[in-house]
Amino acid sequence: MRHDAAGPEGLVPTSPEGRIPVLDIAPALAGEPGAAAALAERIARSCEDTGFLVLAGHGIDPALPTGCFEAAARFFALPEEEKLALRVGELNIGFLPTGAQVIRTSKVAEVRKPNLNESFYIIRDRAPDHPDIVNRKPFVGLNRWPPNLPGFREATMAYFTAMEALAQRLLPVFTLALGMEPDYLAGDFRDPSCTLRLIRYQPQPDPEEGRFGFAPHIDTNFITFLAQSALPGLEVRTREGEWLRPPAIPGTFVVNTAEMLGRYSNDRFAPTPHRVVNQNNAMRYAIPFFFGPDNDAVIRPVPSCVTAANPCRYEPLRYEDHRRKLNVANFAHRQAQPADHAG
Repeated sequence: MRHDAAGPEGLVPTSPEGRIPVLDIAPALAGEPGAAAALAERIARSCEDTGFLVLAGHGIDPALPTGCFEAAARFFALPEEEKLALRVGELNIGFLPTGAQVIRTSKVAEVRKPNLNESFYIIRDRAPDHPDIVNRKPFVGLNRWPPNLPGFREATMAYFTAMEALAQRLLPVFTLALGMEPDYLAGDFRDPSCTLRLIRYQPQPDPEEGRFGFAPHIDTNFITFLAQSALPGLEVRTREGEWLRPPAIPGTFVVNTAEMLGRYSNDRFAPTPHRVVNQNNAMRYAIPFFFGPDNDAVIRPVPSCVTAANPCRYEPLRYEDHRRKLNVANFAHRQAQPADHAG
């Protein structure tokens, strides 16, 4: 696919009918007059359609995603017994082997078979004496670092830190896209729920019916950042039911809306289902970064998205409660635990 030079407002018509735009966010990040408002307008249009966009001009050092991809490949190349020693337990931190996640909550497909991938989860890195660790705060725990993989922790945490900072810089722009003042949501993101998930997809040159690298789903956080992978696989479902692939432009980030942004928007920015099918003859790697509200944030539709024509569709929802419910539904290791230990 040919990628033309950026046009007005940083839009590049790359996908069919321009459904997944490529946006240059450098002017907004630099604080140029009017740039944030113009970017927010472009984001709003995309969020009202596919909910996917591609960000260029983000300022992230290319060495950071490259280093994270390399760290992921090194981890998944470890012997199975070394990976299983770091298997997820009470919390989704560490290694999740193939077959351990079935997307039962999909609203666009009846999913009965587990995802064909293995994953490694990394959250905010805390010391053992951190108050949140000592007090067993829900969804907070110690990362499970592989002991014999030099540089793994440093490479993944450098990427984690950079992506969280980028997400925080874009939060006011997404808030503007909702029609609110830039700092309106800041109180819900003082200690955001962030997860870096390293994923290795097994080849599916001849996909089995009903089996996916990642079954059709929506993300449950606020927004997700996905560094461009070397191999294709991600597909986005339009509101008309067609599947599109985002523009594959090296050095950019694919960003998609997720369920909490949908709630804040009162479904104006409804999250879009997406899936992964690795129809390549090689392993495919992905390093999605998930950015969500504080666990104790109470999510409510923002005033600008509630009108007489579109009354409030959602009761207030504590984010921690929502995460707990979904994790129990989709992860086999959670279903064997009592509900009060599902954090």
